[in-house]
Amino acid sequence: MCQRRLFAWAVLVLQVVLVGFAQADEAADAAKAAPVDPTGSWKWEYNLNDNPAQFSLKLNWDGKQLTGKYTAFDNTTDIEEAKLEKDQLSFIAQREFDGNKFTVHFNGKAQPDQIDGTVGVDFGEGPREFDWHAKRVVDVEDVLGTWKLRLETPQGVIEPQITITKDGDKLHGDYVSPFGERDAKDLTLKDGELSWKIESDDDDEFDFQVVYHGKPRGDKIAGNNEYDFGGETGTMDFTGERTPPEEKDAAAGPAKVTNETAPPAAAKSE
Repeated sequence: MCQRRLFAWAVLVLQVVLVGFAQADEAADAAKAAPVDPTGSWKWEYNLNDNPAQFSLKLNWDGKQLTGKYTAFDNTTDIEEAKLEKDQLSFIAQREFDGNKFTVHFNGKAQPDQIDGTVGVDFGEGPREFDWHAKRVVDVEDVLGTWKLRLETPQGVIEPQITITKDGDKLHGDYVSPFGERDAKDLTLKDGELSWKIESDDDDEFDFQVVYHGKPRGDKIAGNNEYDFGGETGTMDFTGERTPPEEKDAAAGPAKVTNETAPPAAAKSE
């Protein structure tokens, strides 16, 4: 009888282990199948006649559709025919210079913090292709809006939120949590990291301080905080998602293509 129970217990443990392995394999397969999320801001440079020219791209991936805006020489246009399959992305941008319209073709491999590929363009002299190496950047506009955060603590899940606005040259944050509403102090964006501090005031029953450090990546953020609750210290990981502020000029429609302001030699290196 004891041997049967021992055998049954061994079978049960084996089933649990196998299920755990299967779930881990499924999670790994899902991670491999899921495309890289390129949502966010990207920048790169070309040397044009020994003068560096900077180009930028803002992308948004909603899980099904890739959209974005391409900026060169202070002129912004929507990207078109955008595709994202796993880590391969492609799109075009319609441009115009000196009355001549042309199409810029982008093809690249997306990684979490860089895109490597080629840019192709034909100015009527035959197609030309250039190397394309874009780096992820975090601009101020990429952190404005409401971030809904999630922290898993020994006492359960906490879901505070911080709404970030721009006040002149400075960022301002309104933070809401189980401790109430309060200003986020020392709110800064530096080297792609967003940080802020929450601390007690005279009305609180005990002293506390929580300092957040997170790296935004598109509309998602991940990082950790350092806390001190009445002398009890430690760190906690957190994640979050952003709801960007509504665009004020949304009713104006997409940007129109206008003439390039760069000299012909510079325009040919887009």
